[in-house]
Amino acid sequence: MLVKIEDGFYLNSQHIIAVKIKKSAANGRFNVQVEYTPNSVQTTGLYQKEFDNGIEAESYLFTLNKAIGG
Repeated sequence: MLVKIEDGFYLNSQHIIAVKIKKSAANGRFNVQVEYTPNSVQTTGLYQKEFDNGIEAESYLFTLNKAIGG
């Protein structure tokens, strides 16, 4: 199943390895990282997206989780 990561960027849900979230101590922004396997199992890709606050990051994660879970 394809999962919309961002406008124009979709991943097959089977290729998503991990989703990580970090809060920057320097600026307080939230960084969401989606680690995935592109065309080869021998390499990984990393998609990163920053949010100004936790509510925006949580909303993005909720939407992503819903899309992955079907």
